Amino acid sequence: MVDVIVPFPEDLHGKASAAAQERGQSLDQFVRGCVKSALIKRADDPLFSNISVYQGDAPSDLSENHDSYLYGERP
Repeated sequence: MVDVIVPFPEDLHGKASAAAQERGQSLDQFVRGCVKSALIKRADDPLFSNISVYQGDAPSDLSENHDSYLYGERP
């Protein structure tokens, strides 16, 4: 791991600390998760990549089972 020192305004530090505590995380874990989610490319997610385009009628259970259609069956 690499240590990074980032100055935070007091109000942002307080909000981030509270959000981390609500999630049962340390501030370090919360900040790492925020940075990681900011780096995820939406094009890698089938929901945003327009890979699957249904022509004609859509499955009748699409709104209920959309994760299965987008990501396949989960174990």
